[in-house]
Amino acid sequence: MNNLFSSIKSSAVVATFAASVLLAGCGGGGGDAPSNPGTGTTPPPVATTPTVYEAAKAPAKLSAWNLVKLSGNTLSLNSAMVPFDLNSTLFTDYAFKLRALYVPAGKTIGYTSAPNDPLDFPIGTVLAKTFYYPKATGTDAAYLPVAQKTQAVQGATIDMSAYRLIETRLLVRQADGSWAGLPYVWDDDQKDATLTTQGKYISMELVPDVGASQKFTYAVPNSQTCQQCHAAKSNGSGSTTPIGPKARNLNKMYDYGNGTVANQLTHLDDLKLLSGFTGVGNAPASADWKDTTKTLDQRASAYLDVNCAHCHNSKGYASQSGLLLNYDNIGNATATDTWGVCKIPLAYVGTGQPGYKYDINPGSPETSILLYRMSHVGASQTMPVVGRQTNHIEALSVVNDWIRQLALAACTP
Repeated sequence: MNNLFSSIKSSAVVATFAASVLLAGCGGGGGDAPSNPGTGTTPPPVATTPTVYEAAKAPAKLSAWNLVKLSGNTLSLNSAMVPFDLNSTLFTDYAFKLRALYVPAGKTIGYTSAPNDPLDFPIGTVLAKTFYYPKATGTDAAYLPVAQKTQAVQGATIDMSAYRLIETRLLVRQADGSWAGLPYVWDDDQKDATLTTQGKYISMELVPDVGASQKFTYAVPNSQTCQQCHAAKSNGSGSTTPIGPKARNLNKMYDYGNGTVANQLTHLDDLKLLSGFTGVGNAPASADWKDTTKTLDQRASAYLDVNCAHCHNSKGYASQSGLLLNYDNIGNATATDTWGVCKIPLAYVGTGQPGYKYDINPGSPETSILLYRMSHVGASQTMPVVGRQTNHIEALSVVNDWIRQLALAACTP
């Protein structure tokens, strides 16, 4: 086994309500660190594994969880955490994301290949997602300048000299089996992050390699907003669940660093963290929307699924719309209207522009409401309705081409 598994295997089970621990290398203000009783007294030992808290007792500082550490210009994951990625990812205003999971020692993740169900994570699991951007030079001091790029990096570290941290969202499996979402916003000095359950708006300037920059407002979600998306099976108002870590999204290669490149499901199984896994040959896999070796049907379906289906499914926040954008529903030949073909919206009042009547008009992306809403921002126009204040130019091109090549009859007026 590799060093990561050795660390997990040898660590004691972390107490749920253990004392806070200061983030290594941070300097002041990082949670409730144990005090040194005085000269000649040995200080309490520093925890080597993450400390997991119930939501009601969540510490003010991210450092108390001991999920990451800072050393010089490098932010790295605790060795007990496993980084991961998804075949196609949620777009958040071009933010990069470092995803990682922690499973308490002695516990395992239950495997399922069900297309719309996440893996079954045990009590005490922490799913952490850090949002960050490449640094850039802006034009207005009132806006935080960040680069407009598509993420390609993997691994378990972030080079702080090249990137700016924005927030870290935690999804924690509670003692009663529920999930709690906790957003931590990174402080201006980039040494720690502060619990911000009320959300926060950050003025940013997105700077592309070529062309004009654009100013926008990055939105850190509040607890209610988190629920709107993550209550994907209770109409946006009930219990929350993870969205991304499904078998078909995790079935891909990942560069863990230090020469370790492996399939993510196989890697979890090798670490003895996955139970019931029957092998990668039997596992489903979504497409990467950026992969030009895949068909337009596969790429567009994967993108719409991960960006829209948490609301647009039969039990999600937008279930009443009748527009179902699950990966396994898009392309359904016997119920084309359920994924938008020639479907008139039930509640949406329209674009205000002539020619728009149906969610998807095959062969005519320029008159398809789905693409219109994906390519606009502003009140009552943006889709998804939360999490995006800019347009995803590269993905819009894929969806545009997909609608144009659909081999279905055009909608009749």
